Amino acid sequence: MHLNRRKFILNTIKTTAGLSLGQGMFHSNLWAQNPRINSKIKISLQCFSFAGAFFSQQMSVLDFPKLVREDFNLDGAEYWNIPMISKRKDPQFIKEILQKTSDYGLENTLMLVDLLDFQTGKSTSLCANNKEERTLAIEGHKEWMDVAKSIGCKAIRANLWSEGLNASEAKEISIESLGKLLEYGSAMDLDLVIENHGGYTSDAQWVVELMKAINHPNLGTLPDFGTGNFCIERGPKEEGQRFNTSECIKQYDKYQGVEEMLPYAKGISAKSIAFNAEGEDIHTDFGRMMNLIKTAAFEGYIAIEYEGGFAQMMGGDEAPKLSANEGILATKRLIQKYL
Repeated sequence: MHLNRRKFILNTIKTTAGLSLGQGMFHSNLWAQNPRINSKIKISLQCFSFAGAFFSQQMSVLDFPKLVREDFNLDGAEYWNIPMISKRKDPQFIKEILQKTSDYGLENTLMLVDLLDFQTGKSTSLCANNKEERTLAIEGHKEWMDVAKSIGCKAIRANLWSEGLNASEAKEISIESLGKLLEYGSAMDLDLVIENHGGYTSDAQWVVELMKAINHPNLGTLPDFGTGNFCIERGPKEEGQRFNTSECIKQYDKYQGVEEMLPYAKGISAKSIAFNAEGEDIHTDFGRMMNLIKTAAFEGYIAIEYEGGFAQMMGGDEAPKLSANEGILATKRLIQKYL
């Protein structure tokens, strides 16, 4: 099965190499570059910002590269696997993404991978207590690693959700699962990143201990600004809920968390949800976050991840939300203001 995946990658690259490399060099001069105070930090856009449009089928992933460049004039495109599920094995789909990436002079950076059923809220986890589920999760991630590599991404984000495990048990299982993925990914020079994304990963010290224990050059972190992303434990899940949105009862300080994860960061997720009249994010002090990033001498992409539309769709935060386009632009302005 692994050989078939690698053959798919090689065939896709052979088919599209001429257009993705040759045309990409030509188009790189067509677009005005964004002025940056720090030349080592660039801004990308995470397509999860359009989650509502994807779920309502008002938008295709193939629309994304054009939006990244023409609507927001950004250099990097960051993907999410969920809107790509039905097309992931289609070579023509991969070819079209590569063509559009080249046409708009973009760099595809990272793919968020969720092995998650959004109808039921059930996930297939790399950190499951059940070994059969972990095996399914490892194979599922390998498939998405192939897809990510085929469209030029440099990394995937994996989740380590767990139930019924203590911190030490979750760490040992994570080391085992991630080791298998790192062996697979390093052969194709693809990185693996862990985001603060619920459970033990919301404890930055736990994540740092995991980084140190594995100590692999292809493994890193993806610090996310979201307050909920640093919620280690929530109250009991209410009946009928797909996802647990109960009150957080064990919260990790997100500024401390981002600072602790930054030395291992291979990307950053600048999450935003709602803004005040002055254009500042009401949940996150972007000035403080940017100072942490600059102090850490981070180099790479900061991805805009506007979650206002998704929050409205899921019935979360009641604060008024901007449209996806307005929220993305508001987040871009904040990053540039403090960078």
